[in-house]
Amino acid sequence: MLFEAGRILTALDQEFSRLAAQLGDHDVDGSSAQAIGNALQLLRNRERGDVMAVRGQFGALGTLLDRIDALAAPAGPELASAVAAIRATMARVGFEGNLRLLESSWRDVVRELEQLMTRVRASGLADDRKMAIGRTFVAWESGDLLTQAASGAPGDSAQGAVEIQTENLTAYLRDRLGDPGLRVTTVCPLAGGFGKQTVLFDVEGTAMSGGFVMRRDIGRRASVPNDCHLTRQEFPVIMAARARQFPAPDALWVDTEHRLLPGGDFIIMRRSPGKLAGNFFGARTAIPPSLVDSLADIAARLHALPPLYELGNLTDSIRADVWNLPLRHCTERYIRNWYELFLREDHTPSPALIALYDWLLENVPDRQGRPVLLHGDIGFHNFLFDGDRLAAVLDWEFAHIGDPAEELGYIKVTVGAALDWERLMARYQAAGGSAVDPATLRYFQVWAYARNATAANLLSTLFNLGEVDDLKLAFLPVGHFPHFLRGAQALIDAA
Repeated sequence: MLFEAGRILTALDQEFSRLAAQLGDHDVDGSSAQAIGNALQLLRNRERGDVMAVRGQFGALGTLLDRIDALAAPAGPELASAVAAIRATMARVGFEGNLRLLESSWRDVVRELEQLMTRVRASGLADDRKMAIGRTFVAWESGDLLTQAASGAPGDSAQGAVEIQTENLTAYLRDRLGDPGLRVTTVCPLAGGFGKQTVLFDVEGTAMSGGFVMRRDIGRRASVPNDCHLTRQEFPVIMAARARQFPAPDALWVDTEHRLLPGGDFIIMRRSPGKLAGNFFGARTAIPPSLVDSLADIAARLHALPPLYELGNLTDSIRADVWNLPLRHCTERYIRNWYELFLREDHTPSPALIALYDWLLENVPDRQGRPVLLHGDIGFHNFLFDGDRLAAVLDWEFAHIGDPAEELGYIKVTVGAALDWERLMARYQAAGGSAVDPATLRYFQVWAYARNATAANLLSTLFNLGEVDDLKLAFLPVGHFPHFLRGAQALIDAA
């Protein structure tokens, strides 16, 4: 007897829901339990919707094109013909009954929409019309993706990599350190995170003893090929920051060979004390004044570091010549490089993201001051607190040189309403940081959302292409990406 796939998926989802509560990390953002639950939800929705759901997407697209046609009318025939070409593609699809072919046609149409937004950017349309078109794309694209993730009824491994276990990690450490009596006693993969695999482990031995962390690249390709997303690029930044007494992790070595542990390159670090206080979307509880002060102090301390010329030309965003650029040029260079990276790399077409980059590149703040080292992902999802004390700032993969206001805009996004912002800024300035006007702060909040939307798009595309097989990446396009788009557009509208 054959069962309908949707019925099997529904029963499987219910069974998993009962088991997930026993796993302890079912509500942790990015955990294996959450990834499985999200994947089942996506599969169930796809099975239930079938071809009619995709046809519904095409139907909604007709309304979008009507709106774009009206807004783009003053630009003349070029944009009108581009819209007409998209309508022609839609007409050719007709009543295709094969779900895979219909979805392939849908991706082709979205790719044409991305190209349309690129033409809008280059057109002679007035800025208010360009912004209105961008806003229309953000509302449509984020709504379409969130619909795919809508709820109905109620271990990470990279391609070609071995799973980290006590036996093979013991063999690797014995070989590297020349300590035949060394023994790994526990290995615990850490839930959460999208760009790296993190493994906690404990060691007993002469050459090495105590608690340690392995931070490992997720696949053959870098998760996002810029900034410090490769561990071999992240390692020297951590070392340079720690050498200046900044609370970076105690990184011991980076290994790009690791013949006994096939897979991604990795950093080995001593385990820092403390625990995380939140995730990207904010702190888990209201932030007490002492932690607000700690956050302000650490940001000011980081931004006061002198240029780290010893890093040389480490990445495109950490180069010897960038330390001396005017702030505006430094910011524009960094954001334009992200934009060009998005277009150059394998990505999922996104006209909404193109619209956000259009706004960002047209509105770069012109500020006085010098570029500084930025962590690039500061927030309570990357802070270890030991009581009220900040024990370590983790995960330097987004490190780059830039405007210190960029860091503050990112903090504003990550901590949400849980933080007394006036107190933080007063403390930040008292510790040596510079004041930031509201318009500049809002600009970098938009950038925080847009950059994370770009990274989410590129990461999920790597998953779709089979470059990495971390299941939690499958939920990024419908779970996180649309919220990043809407968050950015809301800030633009508020301006």
